Amino acid sequence: MTHGGGSSDDVSHQPLKFALRPCTEEDFDFARTLYVSCMQPLLRALGAWDAEKLEAAFESYFDVNEISIITMKGEDVGWIQVSDKDDELCLDQLHLIETVRDKGTGTYLINSTISEAARQSKKVSLSLVKGNRAQRLYERLGFRQVAEDDTKIHMAISTDLAR
Repeated sequence: MTHGGGSSDDVSHQPLKFALRPCTEEDFDFARTLYVSCMQPLLRALGAWDAEKLEAAFESYFDVNEISIITMKGEDVGWIQVSDKDDELCLDQLHLIETVRDKGTGTYLINSTISEAARQSKKVSLSLVKGNRAQRLYERLGFRQVAEDDTKIHMAISTDLAR
């Protein structure tokens, strides 16, 4: 399935065309490498970097049934993981390689998740590491902080209020 990314309020970037494909066990190394490269600077800044703990966490999160690989021009450029809970969809992971960030792909995927949750009368929740600049995007899309701990901010959006 091919999609046009791009946010309507960001006219400085042309929407990028991307596709989603099902994740397989062969995608483990790609997903892990991208996950670590995204998480390491954030956790180091918080003084919470622990490579073994992060590796174990990733292994416990990785579920091919919840993950889609994001591709552009036949190249893997990211991955998204959404888990379906009783009353919510959890945006568990969304990682893009640096060269395709800020081009609207993440916004499109988040909005698609919100729309799917609305169809199911569910909310959307997520957690992100403190200092992650994506927090501004989530807030712009309507997510609100519901809790926080030492390293993470937990956010949610009720689809009654979603666009």
